[in-house]
Amino acid sequence: MKIEAALNGTARADDGLADLRIRDEDGQEHQLDFPIGELVRRCGVPSPVALDLLITASLCYITDKTVPRRPAFDRWTRNLDLSLPVSEPDRWTPVADALSQTLSFLTGDVWHLHFYQTPHALFERPTQRPLPEIAPIDAVALFSGGLDSLAGAIDLLAGDGAQKVLLIGHYDSPGPRKVQAELGLKLQEQYPGRVEIMHVRVAHRPAKAAEDTLRSRSLAFLALELYAAQALGSDIPLHMFENGMIALNIPLTPSRSGSCSTRTMHPYYLEQMSSVISRLGISNGILNPYGLKTKGECLVGCADVDFLSRLADQSVSCSHGSRRQNWVRKSADNCGYCVPCMFRRAAMHRAGLDHGEQYGIDVLAGELAITDAFESADDLRAMSDFLRHPLTPAHLRKKILSIARFSGLDDHVDLARRGFAEVKTWLGSGAETQGLRGASEHA
Repeated sequence: MKIEAALNGTARADDGLADLRIRDEDGQEHQLDFPIGELVRRCGVPSPVALDLLITASLCYITDKTVPRRPAFDRWTRNLDLSLPVSEPDRWTPVADALSQTLSFLTGDVWHLHFYQTPHALFERPTQRPLPEIAPIDAVALFSGGLDSLAGAIDLLAGDGAQKVLLIGHYDSPGPRKVQAELGLKLQEQYPGRVEIMHVRVAHRPAKAAEDTLRSRSLAFLALELYAAQALGSDIPLHMFENGMIALNIPLTPSRSGSCSTRTMHPYYLEQMSSVISRLGISNGILNPYGLKTKGECLVGCADVDFLSRLADQSVSCSHGSRRQNWVRKSADNCGYCVPCMFRRAAMHRAGLDHGEQYGIDVLAGELAITDAFESADDLRAMSDFLRHPLTPAHLRKKILSIARFSGLDDHVDLARRGFAEVKTWLGSGAETQGLRGASEHA
């Protein structure tokens, strides 16, 4: 499908961002809904290429959300041919293929990106507004409201008394912002004068989305952070904290292979994006300090475990948060049975913090069984079946390579062994209830 991203004449929002829209070959049109004003007030305007990247990522994100997968030949893989306005096409054209391939890996589609000279500036600072006063920052970090991003923020703040950190949260619905704000306030109380949190919405109008798979959102995350880091200084690193097991997201069954499993922080994706931004001339580094740690290792190794333990239950790691109809505790924030929740509970168990009543369903208390026929048990069945096979290095290597080849493979094989061992230990604590003895006992 051919899609054009274009400026709507010279129209602009009050904050100075051009009126940007995507239009497909059937005439369907969506407007980028991106209030950039707060980002500019805090961070200023970075180089044109960082702004180009932010706009490009945002337009790719709303394309991902608004083009349905159902009409595709396999009801998943779309062919997306997208033309994008940028301020410096000569800089972008050489990386078009690499960025297209990276997006294809991320979303499971076939992307073809093309860049053309924008007829008008993508952003113009309103003349009536004063220039922002940019306060110094030592590090920029993605703050999703999840357990890893919370532990990562604490590591940055507790590890060095001089560190000043800007936490950036992305949202396109109210839920994530609420969690980010509540946790951010606790961090500010614990580390006064050293934490700033910014919530940035990247969405579209009309707001109804054809897709909720959202595979490209990590590109929006990265571009937001990079905008801020580059504006604050070319040596400011951007941190994206995610434990290595979730980053790898090894397919537990053949049906979960390919991009049916998310690749938000996969090491191959980060390698490719690091190469792209380097070729664009952006020197800010992308760091995932948790890339070779299990979730349990992130928790027990946190620079302030006591403080983390007090906030952990308020974080959200769940991928099924909207499917509450079968939950025992519908007021919970995490379902307790999706793959991210199982890794979360295993990590909390290792840290001595696991409490099943904090979840919508406690799988260790018999509230969901692998023999249950409904969809809620699919992830539990998949994890159980995967763990019943001996997790040898050769087996894990094959599973990892089924996704992509990247540097540091041996280290990631060992990471996978340790990560699944955490889950086995946690499941073993409820083996009698769940009939999971085989899964917990295999090496």
